[in-house]
Amino acid sequence: MADQKAFRPTSAEKAFPEPIEGDFMLPFCVPGAEILMGKDLAAIVVPTQERQRVGIPMDLQTVSDLYALLGEALRMLQAPEDGSVQ
Repeated sequence: MADQKAFRPTSAEKAFPEPIEGDFMLPFCVPGAEILMGKDLAAIVVPTQERQRVGIPMDLQTVSDLYALLGEALRMLQAPEDGSVQ
């Protein structure tokens, strides 16, 4: 870790070329996410539009919370309009 270069925002490349036209950006990720789990750490691996794989490290509690949050969001999306879900 000692020989790792420090992150310098001034030398970072911009994610999107200027100017961005329209009122949306292309999606960063495409379908095909994976969760890799170890004893103390997990990583969510997502493919990008350029077919690169990006890993997002998280602790196990964060992955559990994200799972619950996404499950609740999907449940709410399945509710009828102006209706409630159980």
